[in-house]
Amino acid sequence: MLYQYLFKSILFIIMGVVFANILVETNITAKLNFLIKPLCRASNLPDGAIVAALTCLLDSTAGKAALAELYRNKRIREEETITSVVLCTLPTVLGESLFRVHAPIALVFLGPVLGSIYVGLNILSALMQAAAAVSYNRIMVHPRNDQTIHQPLPQIKTQINKEIIKRGIKNSVKTLRKIMPILILTTAIIWALIQTNNLSYITKIFTPFLNCIQLPGESITALTAQFIHFSAGYAVIGSLLAQDLITQKQALLTLLIGSMVVITMIYIKYSIAMYIGLFGKLGIKITLINYSASMLAKTLIIIGVMCVF
Repeated sequence: MLYQYLFKSILFIIMGVVFANILVETNITAKLNFLIKPLCRASNLPDGAIVAALTCLLDSTAGKAALAELYRNKRIREEETITSVVLCTLPTVLGESLFRVHAPIALVFLGPVLGSIYVGLNILSALMQAAAAVSYNRIMVHPRNDQTIHQPLPQIKTQINKEIIKRGIKNSVKTLRKIMPILILTTAIIWALIQTNNLSYITKIFTPFLNCIQLPGESITALTAQFIHFSAGYAVIGSLLAQDLITQKQALLTLLIGSMVVITMIYIKYSIAMYIGLFGKLGIKITLINYSASMLAKTLIIIGVMCVF
């Protein structure tokens, strides 16, 4: 049973990750520009900020580095910089969810329906943050009439050939080397704990707290796994679902709470240093605002799931 589950999961994950990386190399993500451009235009942001936001579809760090350069050169103001960073969450999540490793793993372990719902909720959370940033900038920040800040959006050609396919496969190998050992080890451990009934000793400790948010004690194993890697959390949830130990609603709530854990860990390990390094003192303010916006959006999504499902 475990071997069949792992074989099917690994096979589909490899297929999904390779396909996603080849798509990225073809620059097909540039075709999603129309999703971001109207949002940026509506917020009265300069075109430079639009270009940076679009860059986040392919590389979040590169997009934010572009914003930092605009800020240092005084081509965008402090308020516009903060708004743009919050707005960048949407293209970043779109890029990571649709064109990188998140969606393929989620769809494999959670199934096409639940996986699609979870990916959709993550995108909705990012959309809420973007909408808040747009509204704030439009209402509170006066637009600039300086036309020198406007510049044309980059024209990116989409193409596919042998070199692009090779690069996509090469990038996939790097990603799979990182996540596969974690996925296999975590899945094997959880299945062993379930089969030997040792999982019950762990879950009893956390059952009272988790019951307050309509989650069984088994969910703590998934939350713990997400401290290691987001893919480990997907693997644990998939194992629990496969053995009917949690419902789909409980799986969604666990994943959403786990995503808050993952975001917190990312900010502690990487984002704080990156924002301060890119934006100087303003990086502290950006970190606090962006993190708070992410946590608030996730909390609202969790409340919505609890009420609707």
